[in-house]
Amino acid sequence: MKLADITSELLHLFAGQDADCGGAIVVWHDPSGEFEDVLADLELPGVSVLVDREGGRFAIKRKLNGDLSGRKVLIYRRCAGEPSGDWLADVEARCVPFAADYVSVQLREIGAVDSYEMRAALESHKAFFAKRRNVIKLNKLLHSSREVAVETVDELELGILAACLGASELDPAAIVSGYLALLHEGNADQVVVLLAEYEMNGYFCELIRHWCGFEGNALELSRVPELLVHVLLTACSRSMTGGCLDALSGRFSSQAVHAAFCRACVDYWVRGGNRLLLLSMTTAVERELELGKILADVGLDCIAGADVFPCIDATILRMLFERVRLSVDAADEVLSVVASRRGSLWYEELACYYRGVSAAAHMQRFYRDHVEGFAGMGALVLWGSYASDFYRMDAWYRELVTEFAGAFRAGEYELDEDFRACFESMEALYKGWFLKELSRRWASASGDALGLQGYVKGIPRQVDFDLSYVEPANRRGKRIWVIVSDALRYEVAAELAERLERETKGRCELGAVQGVFPSITRCGMAALLPHGTMRYEACGEAGSGFGVLVDGGRVDTIESRQKVIGEHYEGAVAVRYDRFVGEMDRAERKKAVGDANVVYIYHDLIDAIGDKAATERRAFHACDETIDELSVLVKLIVREFMSSRIVITADHGFLYTAEPLAEYDHTSVADVAGDVIEAGRRWVVASSDSESDTLLKVALPASAGSLVGFSPRECVRLRRPGGGENFVHGGISLQEMCVPVLTFSNKRAGTRGFVASSPVGLSLVTQLESISNASFFLEFLQDEAVAGKILPANYEVFVADRSGNPVTDIARIVADLTEVDARARRFKVMLTVRPTVELDERAEYALCLKNADSGEERILQTLHFHVYLGREW
Repeated sequence: MKLADITSELLHLFAGQDADCGGAIVVWHDPSGEFEDVLADLELPGVSVLVDREGGRFAIKRKLNGDLSGRKVLIYRRCAGEPSGDWLADVEARCVPFAADYVSVQLREIGAVDSYEMRAALESHKAFFAKRRNVIKLNKLLHSSREVAVETVDELELGILAACLGASELDPAAIVSGYLALLHEGNADQVVVLLAEYEMNGYFCELIRHWCGFEGNALELSRVPELLVHVLLTACSRSMTGGCLDALSGRFSSQAVHAAFCRACVDYWVRGGNRLLLLSMTTAVERELELGKILADVGLDCIAGADVFPCIDATILRMLFERVRLSVDAADEVLSVVASRRGSLWYEELACYYRGVSAAAHMQRFYRDHVEGFAGMGALVLWGSYASDFYRMDAWYRELVTEFAGAFRAGEYELDEDFRACFESMEALYKGWFLKELSRRWASASGDALGLQGYVKGIPRQVDFDLSYVEPANRRGKRIWVIVSDALRYEVAAELAERLERETKGRCELGAVQGVFPSITRCGMAALLPHGTMRYEACGEAGSGFGVLVDGGRVDTIESRQKVIGEHYEGAVAVRYDRFVGEMDRAERKKAVGDANVVYIYHDLIDAIGDKAATERRAFHACDETIDELSVLVKLIVREFMSSRIVITADHGFLYTAEPLAEYDHTSVADVAGDVIEAGRRWVVASSDSESDTLLKVALPASAGSLVGFSPRECVRLRRPGGGENFVHGGISLQEMCVPVLTFSNKRAGTRGFVASSPVGLSLVTQLESISNASFFLEFLQDEAVAGKILPANYEVFVADRSGNPVTDIARIVADLTEVDARARRFKVMLTVRPTVELDERAEYALCLKNADSGEERILQTLHFHVYLGREW
């Protein structure tokens, strides 16, 4: 240390004391006498310098026992400041110490106490401290999260080890995780050389043995290092039962304390955002061990709680697909397992499979609960049941088809074949049972009414849409927006309503109206318009088609519809969605709407995709995109126009099945005896005197008795040239005729009817006051079903000390269950005491529940630990 630096440091130490209150004393320790010759050269104005020499301490003691007020004294000593047998021990106790030798400077720089042991440790690691960059890294590690001094040699050497390994923090799990990452990526050779250079290799191997229970060579460099195998296997061993890993005995530790530490290493990668690295390591190890084959024959219960290796998820999914395919009785178990794994490590990576098997389980459970079919239901009961419950079967089937398409593209662990077998079984269930039985019962219940008058009395009708929704709002002087989305099926509208409830302050009310026959665009669009008259008429001879006239004119275009709307509502506007959202800016939208009290926006995506043979297989993807687009549109209208009432409806629904149709799924237009005016795959319009023995007759009141309709029964299609046949509409099935009417009412905070959204809560079911095991289970109940303004939430569960620091690992719960039955909304999680935590049996700890989305945290209860962890870290 240079003389100028010494002088500056001493003056700084004196300035930090109040000399007027008993004086200011600094003791300079210089055990080697390195700086004795420069004492006379120090420029310390107002400072008395006393040199501690053998035989002179009594004199120094006398000087210091006097009144030192206002004085500054520097005592130079050739010792390290050890108090034992020292005449000046009391002075040492109240003075400010100083040292300028190299070791002392190093100790001060790294914030370590000055002791013989610490000096000896620095001496033994001279090679490490000789490089300035090492000191900088060590200092950052030692004091990045704390201000206290480094008091023990163990702390110092742990810091040196962390610096050598490039760890980001002074945490054993971080150190091991960092080293394993280097091993896996083939970059550990330089680190091994460094450890040898600084004589830390033996110390490192000993720590690995203590922390992980690994008895092998931790410094082994190989393609799949045995240490990596050991850590990952040990990490998941505690959550696997029934001897699942017996075939790998000797390659992992069965001790709970080692399992806890290894799990902490896995969690460190996850917390640090290194999921891809962890995925790469786990897949490399599971391939090396052929772990998938080992787990293939174990029971589901044995691995349902494990998650370190992705092949565990694959094995579980394979079992779930098989169980739900083979038995309706497995549905509840499958749903429970899927719910329990929502917070597991690799759920998101395999989410399409989990969502797919969940959809299949819901379908099987619906079948189980309605296995007797729909016999005895009248038309009104059946309509109401479909609108309140049965439509969910369509939604689950759509989810199944969508997720299967995603899984087929992903192809992870060859699960697509397991998914395919399950999918084919569910396709048969949906088409061969649900659609067939539901359509058969609906045709039986409604056939007479449809044949006589073309509609079922007691069910709201699409032709009355304007009188029921638009005209009353206009009469009150309220602006109303009508969004007409072509082929927006009822179950798709239900999902849209759920989305709007979650993401806006508004409230949604979903109803349904009975669509006109045939359930095709030209008829449904006309029925939704305000009108005095609506008439079907043949365009000419047989086969020439028919037209729909509203107040005497065709309404096939946006412009013609605007004309009709404008004749009933002055200044009304009709516009295409693509133009309103995609081509106009905010000012142009404001100008286009102006003062209009009635605004119609026409959206067409589902029908545009589904009606083409080349794209009909993307119909369900179009449903998802439609939900996205309509959700954005509603938010835009509310934001830019402050509108409080928006009605979303459709011209018709649709039928869709994914698999190719069999020959028996078809019939022919030739089954109609008479003049066929026009026909589609699900409908026929013919002259009024036509008859059919196989097709269902439907009256067409809008034709004034000149025309009659026919519809195939069940899901049968009419053979027609061109186009696709999987996506169809025009018939009388509930999927085609049950037209949604979704009313969105925007609510402002504080106004009548406003309901604030809130995350669903969790309650602790397990009763406990103390914990006696390093690993323990807790059970939670999701307070209510997720629906409406009750939103899904992500929670973290852990036990914390008084400072709020977790002393256990952190369990994650995804609370998004929509089950009404509380028994199906339970979660079971396991917590493990962190291996480096020192527990105090006398201290109180808090079981905490944290909303990971909002950061809100609450204490569920206080508890005590009575756990012997049996290790020294």
